[in-house]
Amino acid sequence: MCTQGRNFLNYLKSMLPIYAVLVLLFVTSISSAFAFSFGPPEEKTGAPNEGTCADAGCHTGNDLNASGGSLILTAPETYQPGGVYEIIVNLARAGQSRWGFEMTALDGDGASAGSFEVSDAANTQLKVANSKQYIMHTAAGSAQGTNDENQWTLKWTAPDADIGPITFYAAGNAADGNFIFTGDYIYTTQAESTPPVPVVVGVNFIGNVEQTTMDAVTGVDYTFELTNMGNMSDTFTLEVSVSTPAAEAGLVGALSVDTITLEPDATQEITFNVTGNAATSPGAYDIEVSAISGADSLIRSTLLTTTTIEMPPPPPTPWDVNDDGIVNVQDLVLVASEFGQSGEALEGDINGDGTVNVLDLVLVSSHFGENTKAGQ
Repeated sequence: MCTQGRNFLNYLKSMLPIYAVLVLLFVTSISSAFAFSFGPPEEKTGAPNEGTCADAGCHTGNDLNASGGSLILTAPETYQPGGVYEIIVNLARAGQSRWGFEMTALDGDGASAGSFEVSDAANTQLKVANSKQYIMHTAAGSAQGTNDENQWTLKWTAPDADIGPITFYAAGNAADGNFIFTGDYIYTTQAESTPPVPVVVGVNFIGNVEQTTMDAVTGVDYTFELTNMGNMSDTFTLEVSVSTPAAEAGLVGALSVDTITLEPDATQEITFNVTGNAATSPGAYDIEVSAISGADSLIRSTLLTTTTIEMPPPPPTPWDVNDDGIVNVQDLVLVASEFGQSGEALEGDINGDGTVNVLDLVLVSSHFGENTKAGQ
C-alpha cells in the first residue's frame, strides 16, 4: 500500500505542471474575454497603421470581414465646421449574441479629426491613444444576450474649420459570448465625410438687343440664350421692365417663359416679343429683360433691348412721272414720248403692264393736279 501511495503521489506530481498550464490558459482566456468585454484596446479600428482584434490574437479562428455579417456606419456625408452630428454603428451576424466596436475619425494626415461625445454613457466610452480619440463599447454596451445584431448611437462634432475629407474607421466584434478566443467575427468599415462644396451662383444672358420695324402692330422678336453659370441647379425668374416712353407709346414685351430651371452649364433659348399698336409713334424704345437667380436674388443678368419704330415709306406715285411732286402736263408729255413702246423700266408704263399706251395716259390724267408730296 505504501508503494502504491507513493506511485500515486509521483503521478500527481508529474501531472501538476500540465494542469497548471491548462488552468493558466483558462484563466488567461477568461481574463482577456472579460477585459475586452469592458472595451477593446485602443488602436484596433483597422485605420492606416492600425490593426484589429483579429490580428492581435484576442479574437481568432475566423477571417476578417467573413461573409454572413456586416458593420455599417451611418455618418454625415458632408460636414459643416463646428457642426454636431449623430453617428450610428450597426453590427450584425446571425447566431451571435455579444457585441463590441471601436471607432476613430482621422484627417488626410492621419491626425484625429473632430471630437466624439458620449451620448449614451451606459453603452459607450472614450479613450485616447497617441493623440487620437477612440470611442468604443462599455461592458453593458456589449449587449450580452442580444441576438443577431446590435447598434450604438454617439455624437461627433466636426472641426472648427474645413480640414478636408475626414474618414471614420470602425471595427466591430460579433461574438458568441462564450468568453474564449474562437467563435467571434471581426468586421471593419469606413465612411468619408467631406466639407460642403461652396455654392457658386451665376447667370449669363446674351442675345441681339436691337431691332427695327415699320410694323409696330406685328412688332419684333428677340432671341436670347440663358446659361446657368453656377455649380448647382437653379431656377431663374424672368422679368420685363418697360421704360416710360415705351409704355406711353403703347409698347409691351412678352416672354416665351417666366421661369426656367437649369442644371449647371445648361443653356436654354428664350423668345421675347415686343409689339406696339396702330397709334405708336416712330422712335427708339427701351425695354429691359432680367434673369434673376432663385438661389441668390442679388445675382441677375439684364439685357436692354432697343426697338426702333420707323415710318413706313409713302405709297408709290408712278403718275408723277418726273417726281416733281405735281401731276401735270409735263407728266403727260413724258408718257406720250414713250407711247407705243414695250419693255422694262419704261417711265411711261404707269400701270406696269410692259407697254406704254392709252391706259397709262388715262392714269396720269386721273391724278392730274395732285400734290404727291403732301404729308411727307
